[in-house]
Amino acid sequence: MGDVDGTETGGGTPPRETRRDPGVTRRDPRVPGPRPAPPEPPGPPGPGATRRDGEAPGDPLMRLPAALAERYETVAELPVQGAESDLLLVRPREGAGSGTGGRAADEEYVAKIFRRGYHADREVWAKLPALDSPHVLRILETGHADGRDYEVTQYAPDGNLRALMAGPLPADAVADIAAQLAEGLTALHQAGIVHRDLKPENVLVLGTAPVRLAIADFGLSKVLDQSVVFASSSRTLAYAAPESLSGQVSPARDWWSLGMIVRELATGRAPFPGLSETVVVDHLATRPVTADDVGDPRLRLLCRGLLTRDPRRRWAGEQVADWLDGGSPRVAEEAPPSALPPGVGLPFKGRRYTDRSELARALIEEWEHAALYFFGRGESGEAWRSLRDWLAEIPDDSRIALVDGYLTTGLPPDVKLLHLVRWLDPALPPHFLGRRVTADDLPGLAALAADRRHADHRTACLLGRELWEQGLLRVLAGFEGGHELARIDDQWRAHAAAWNDLARWLRSQEAAPPGLAARLPDAGTGADGAAMRVAGGGPPVPADDPPVILLTLLALAARPSEVHRRLAEAANAARTAVYEPVPWFTWMADGAGEDPLRLLALTQAAPEAVLEIEARARDRHAAEQRDEALRAQWAERERQRLAGRNAAVTRAVLWTVPLLLLWLLGSWIVGALFGGGDDKGTSSVGGFQKSSGVPFGFLVVLSVVAWAVQCGSEVVLARAQGKDYLPDGPWSWMSRLLGAGGRGLSKASETMSGAAQRTGRRGCGTLLLAGTVPLLLILLLLAAVTPVASLLWLLLLIAGPAAHAVAAGVRLHRWRQSRTPDAGDRAIHPGGTA
Repeated sequence: MGDVDGTETGGGTPPRETRRDPGVTRRDPRVPGPRPAPPEPPGPPGPGATRRDGEAPGDPLMRLPAALAERYETVAELPVQGAESDLLLVRPREGAGSGTGGRAADEEYVAKIFRRGYHADREVWAKLPALDSPHVLRILETGHADGRDYEVTQYAPDGNLRALMAGPLPADAVADIAAQLAEGLTALHQAGIVHRDLKPENVLVLGTAPVRLAIADFGLSKVLDQSVVFASSSRTLAYAAPESLSGQVSPARDWWSLGMIVRELATGRAPFPGLSETVVVDHLATRPVTADDVGDPRLRLLCRGLLTRDPRRRWAGEQVADWLDGGSPRVAEEAPPSALPPGVGLPFKGRRYTDRSELARALIEEWEHAALYFFGRGESGEAWRSLRDWLAEIPDDSRIALVDGYLTTGLPPDVKLLHLVRWLDPALPPHFLGRRVTADDLPGLAALAADRRHADHRTACLLGRELWEQGLLRVLAGFEGGHELARIDDQWRAHAAAWNDLARWLRSQEAAPPGLAARLPDAGTGADGAAMRVAGGGPPVPADDPPVILLTLLALAARPSEVHRRLAEAANAARTAVYEPVPWFTWMADGAGEDPLRLLALTQAAPEAVLEIEARARDRHAAEQRDEALRAQWAERERQRLAGRNAAVTRAVLWTVPLLLLWLLGSWIVGALFGGGDDKGTSSVGGFQKSSGVPFGFLVVLSVVAWAVQCGSEVVLARAQGKDYLPDGPWSWMSRLLGAGGRGLSKASETMSGAAQRTGRRGCGTLLLAGTVPLLLILLLLAAVTPVASLLWLLLLIAGPAAHAVAAGVRLHRWRQSRTPDAGDRAIHPGGTA
């Protein structure tokens, strides 16, 4: 590059730096008018400010000359004022149409009033109205009144080209702007006019959709009667051609300025940022301005052609027109930058340097290469020996302290290079790792460190760590414009100590979630910080990698009020992002107050609170999905259960048929032995006494009724339970009893029989059961022959069905209870009772 790469982040212009007018031609926002006022850029005071003439504020600072005041009224003094003139926004007075060339009273114009001692070139005035180019601003009226020259031009409410240069523009947009400016320059040069001060502030935006531009401000323009003349140089060095340093004026001078504008549009970087006027003059006089950092190859070719140092070989309108048509005109090769004889000066990057300042600028531009080239191999490197020999030839006793105190120590190569550059030219702005490091540049490092995708992410992280670990801000304070850096370093380290105390305290709170510790690292801990332990054998210190916390504290030290405001805005956004109550985060937010460190902690902790909220939401969603699945499962089971009702009812009826047979058999036995007849008294049957009893027919009817009650109970139960109805119906208890008896007898048999113990087979439980059943039948018959057998049977016919019905009700009740959440079956029946 031809200029030192850096990023401007704000602040004032240091003394003797290259001047770039930041303003745009706009209405003062404090003056009412038909158009909304855009934000007012920095510039001279507007209406109501202190007046130059000492009058009370309230009226515009400048008054129109009488010749104009008769026909125009002042709307506002524009915030952008030139070095040789003042600018007023005016409109024609009502009834003054004949004196204003028929211009509409509701239109607005710009009156340029030259200050006393400045006069416009009359030849330029004579030629400008005749120009028929949409890209040269129309001058509607010129004249001289009250001892001052004046011009009336059209008004451009959209400002100037600087307003469109917030960053690199697409290649198509840059080419379109270049085409419009080239057309305007061609029209001027064909009329014999050289602008001499072409820069973004002197290119007005007539429209934005699409962009329409016009070249303006011809205060320094000059009419040429020959191809080259000599005159006073322009006042804007950043866009000035090398030959302008000697006062040479030619059309080639405007084409160089166009090349600088195109280069800035393509790269997003202004020419010579942060360099003093002396350095810029030296650069223009000794070195080319390269276009290597222009990414688009076509735009790079255009810049190379327009930025050719020799004005006789520089591209002009013909070559630019060819380029716009798709051609590739030839670019003249630059002469070697140094004509020093071999062996003189310090060799570096193909050149030999004898001047300390020139070498310092070259080292800054090629920082990474220079650090490795001179110091990467230590004192054994050939480049280091060449540097040491070169330093020995410089008549400056401080070189001994430089070499012994810094260059031959164990400092990193980048730090050695920093000390070398400061020794070579402390008048340069502070630079490290090839980046400018002023107080205005420090706040932007935190954003770069936080964005891993940014091209400068790695450089910002490395820069922040080196500034902290090596204490380099105090070294950089030795450069011109770096006087604030020592104070910033002290405040930075105080902020870091306070932050570390706060972070440790927050990490130690019982309410803090496990993931919060990693979001509140100690400032200054690197990638190996997790292995470090606090005093007393505490837990590992979280790593500040990338060093966002460290660089945020640096920004707070550099620009306290601005960064405090941004932290407050970020904390408010964090509170908004945590849209559900999180107890530990609410506690932190309530205690933050206006403390910038607590606000930073709150901002850092917010993502952890959001993760906790999102985890809750995921758990709720999973629970809802489980409940939905369980409801679906329950619905399917209910469907299957209800579908099995008919089969359950059939099974219930079939399983109760043995009960009917049992009742009929018992009634027949009781009726046969003790049934009633016509004979009175007693009789003997098989040796047993027979007495009068209940008739058999009555017993049969009662048996059927008893069975109907039992069958009905089972049917009701089966219809309610459906598929859940027991497979064995009312005999389930007998099935369980026989099973338990069989297992018990089998166990006893195995205990008594050694053979069963050896073979593992079941014992004599079946034989015991076969012997027990007949014994029970015999006991039943013995009971039946008792005199009260009939009454007992009647009671059994009544009590048995009743007990069966009650048992069926109990079974139904227990079944319903088993289907409720209180019974612990929530997973099967989430909806409650059936």
